[in-house]
Amino acid sequence: MEKRWQKAWPVWVPRGFDVEKPASEYIREWATYTPDKVAISFYGYDITYRDLDRLIDRTAWALIDAGVKKGDRIAIHMENCPQFVMAYFATLRAGGVIVPVNPMFKHAELEHEINDAGAETLIGLDYLYPEVEKIRNRTPLRNVVLTSLKDYLPEKPTLPLPPDAKEEKRHFPNTVDLADFIKTSQDRPICNVGDLRRDLALLQYTGGTTGIPKGAMITHHTLAYVCVGTMHWYHHREDDIHLGVTPFFHTMGQQQLMCTPLVSGGRVVILSRFVPEVVAQAITHYRCTYWVGATTMVIALLSLPNINDYDFSSFRCLWSGGTPISLELQKRLKELAPNTIIGEGYGHSETISQGGAITPLHRFKPGFVGVPQLNDIRIMDLETGTREMGPNEEGEITLKGPAVMVGYWNKPEETKEVLRDGWLYSGDIGLMDEEGYIKFLGRKRELIKCSGYSVFPAEVEDLLYRHPAVKEAAVIGINDPYRGETPKAFIILKPDFAGKVREEEILDWCKDNMAAYKRPRFVEFRQELPKSAAGKILRRLLVEEESKKAGS
Repeated sequence: MEKRWQKAWPVWVPRGFDVEKPASEYIREWATYTPDKVAISFYGYDITYRDLDRLIDRTAWALIDAGVKKGDRIAIHMENCPQFVMAYFATLRAGGVIVPVNPMFKHAELEHEINDAGAETLIGLDYLYPEVEKIRNRTPLRNVVLTSLKDYLPEKPTLPLPPDAKEEKRHFPNTVDLADFIKTSQDRPICNVGDLRRDLALLQYTGGTTGIPKGAMITHHTLAYVCVGTMHWYHHREDDIHLGVTPFFHTMGQQQLMCTPLVSGGRVVILSRFVPEVVAQAITHYRCTYWVGATTMVIALLSLPNINDYDFSSFRCLWSGGTPISLELQKRLKELAPNTIIGEGYGHSETISQGGAITPLHRFKPGFVGVPQLNDIRIMDLETGTREMGPNEEGEITLKGPAVMVGYWNKPEETKEVLRDGWLYSGDIGLMDEEGYIKFLGRKRELIKCSGYSVFPAEVEDLLYRHPAVKEAAVIGINDPYRGETPKAFIILKPDFAGKVREEEILDWCKDNMAAYKRPRFVEFRQELPKSAAGKILRRLLVEEESKKAGS
């Protein structure tokens, strides 16, 4: 029976398919079929599929030589770079479980995720390591392998380099250099994946009902299925050139701009960070055909005063996520990139990005994020979650299918709460129209979506409590025309600090102790915070107060 959203199905996309090998083995196939084709470009340094495949195998063998066993978790602590790609797919081939760690994290945030995952091995960038070093003796880390952006840069870069790429390579005690790590490893194929549907490939950290980051367990089957499904959806070809600037540690950049392009035999132009001028130069120089980024990235790019000096005519697909893309923004994009198809998407770490709703190519519907593709979607009543809502009726977005996590790492109770009879209860409110298009309306849980990143109030509050002056704290999201939402902190100071600590001092402390996207940009001191009879802080009342202020 045809599902209602399949009426909007692109003609080249199969209604059903399956995968029989891990994502890493598609790279091996391309290394056989097109060995001399460039797989990744990094500021002018090119790596072919043949060389990438060999580097991945050698890194996998080095991990095994270092004692990594099947199922061991391996943290990857890097910005976008060729070494991220190597470490990611080498972990898969070695039988390990990838733990992508946010390179913007400060030491307290790193400590939680490394300990929660039980990672004994970390592969990271040298200039990021000082934050790890602060907490290393409080983690299970045994092996730390470091590399430098300089290791994979050409003598004459084609694009302006980020500041960290210009610094001298750094060395630290009790670490090993990646080049030395793989120097004596075996140079032959390896793939220690057994059961695709049981073996874990990835712990993608997210947040949930408690707001504390949790590892969404993604199997090899789910990862490969999503990559192949994405390839079909966007009609990816081996001559596509993907703009790999969206962060790889994040599910959107990782799956859409690293994994899927390499599974489909394309070329990934990797940039370590988003700098609008450099991105515009890269698009023009490499003739990029595909990009998906946070809406804030698109806004920043379009805000370049000399944007018309660049050539975006090569784009075939431009997608956004995180916050809705306005019609005005779409109009400006179409003027710059007249040959492109524009769309939106909605997904989660629990569905590895593409498993939510995606705009069908050539069939954008304003105000809607798209239709279900890899999973089925139902809209369920908000009260009980047991009654399916009709067309255009609001409810909770639930998802079921091969692109759903198997649960949260070591958190059975929270897994039961969100996975019911195989359906993932997203905590998001939306509706589905007669054609199967999904409209996202808001969040049932108190998640803050900032520049495409998920910010969880409980986590920010936990970090604020580490400040010696903070007695109580509550964090909410307030509207921000550029970032979508921005965290605001309401703080009660300890008596000894009242009148002696200024808001600016708290904000400066946040800069030093939190990733940029999650730190509060506004602080308000209070004598008291709204609470329930049980003493729980009621964030929703703070949200209502801020909404009234904004309205007036």
